[in-house]
Amino acid sequence: MGRQYAKLKGEIREKYGTQSAFASDMGFTISTMSLKLNGKSEWTRAEIVKACDLLGVPLSEAHNYFFTN
Repeated sequence: MGRQYAKLKGEIREKYGTQSAFASDMGFTISTMSLKLNGKSEWTRAEIVKACDLLGVPLSEAHNYFFTN
């Protein structure tokens, strides 16, 4: 499970530099962001749509970032 959301984390690093900066734009605390990126808290549909928008990821590609093993 160490690779949970690896592609999403990479995209966040590329576009935002830090998870903290992305968390802020998402309206999350860094703690909430950590829980989500480590698979301890589920992403809602609205959060996935917002994250894709902020990262410039087409919704048609969301499955590659949020629904991986």
